[in-house]
Order: sequence, then structure tokens, then C-alpha cells
Amino acid sequence: MDTRTFGGRLGGKAVVLYASMFGATEIVAERVADELTARLGAPVASRDITWFDPADLAAYDLIVIGSSTWNVGQLPSDMSVKLPQLAQLDLSGKMLALFGTGDQLGYPDTYLDAVGIIADELAGTGAKLIGSIAIHDYTFSDSLAMRDQLLLGLAVDEDNEPELTQARIVAWVDQLLAELSASAPDVETAPFAVAV
Repeated sequence: MDTRTFGGRLGGKAVVLYASMFGATEIVAERVADELTARLGAPVASRDITWFDPADLAAYDLIVIGSSTWNVGQLPSDMSVKLPQLAQLDLSGKMLALFGTGDQLGYPDTYLDAVGIIADELAGTGAKLIGSIAIHDYTFSDSLAMRDQLLLGLAVDEDNEPELTQARIVAWVDQLLAELSASAPDVETAPFAVAV
């Protein structure tokens, strides 16, 4: 079996954090964590951000954060509380990946706004944002998560396209692993090993 390695400086630990209003984001977070666990060969926890101490992020190299977009472009209340705490952290040298759940048909002008808000708030932490995706497979008119015809993270629409969710997760995790591999400072000693 071939292996490839990718970067990080603290032992290659990853975590998936989420803020969910009605459960869809929690389910997607668990599926992302399961896919990362399978690919990395090491447990990746999925944790509700409500009960997560932001200081614990010091132990992780890959930080995945997911959120729903509430109402017309707002953060869930739990994310609103934790985001200022996260924004105060020094996450230099860490990789940050974002995902969001939303309804692109019901809220086409605020689809995945939470992802854009989180990305903007965490821009000053020093973490490197990875995992942007092309918008061509989606139908929405505007999003705070859109930059140069890319969404700043995985977009999941469980309301209108649940049959696409698993394939999108798998493709996105593949992309994350490729981006992490490309950013490895020293491929021989990088802490993540991925079976391919």
C-alpha cells in the first residue's frame, strides 16, 4: 500500500467542530469526521462547539469547523458565542477547513453566509484556510462565503440535495488531504499518513 504524508507540527491531530440548529450540521460533521478517520487511520472527533474549550485547539493541526446559516445570513447562537473566543487564538501553523449547511433554494441570497462570517473572523488567527470549492454545482445568487467564484468550504444542502452529500464529503476530504500533502514542510517527517 502506498502512503503519502502531509503537514502539521503537533503530531497530526485533527478535530471537527460544529454548530447545529436542527441537527443537519451535526450529522454532516460526524460524516466528515468518519471520512477523515477512515483516511487518516486515526480517530478524528466530531465535537459540538458549545461544549468545546477553544484553548484545546492548540493540540490540533487540522481544524475543521462547520456551521449552519440561520435565518437570513446569521450564525447559530452557539457559534456567535464561541467565534469571538476562537478569533483571539494564535492558530499559526495550523490548517483550517470550513463547511456549511444551508438551503440554497429557500435562501439563495444568504447561502452559507455563516462560512464567510467564520472565515472573516478567523482570518487574523494565522491559520491557513484550505478546502475552497467551485460553485458550478450549486444554485444560489449570493453568499458571504463566495470569493472569486469559489466557496470558502464544503457546501451541503440537506434540504434540496441530500443524495449528493456523501459524494461531496468524500471529494472534499480528498481535496483537503491533497492540500495538506502539498503544504507538508517535510514530507519524510510530516505527521499525517494517509492510505491511498
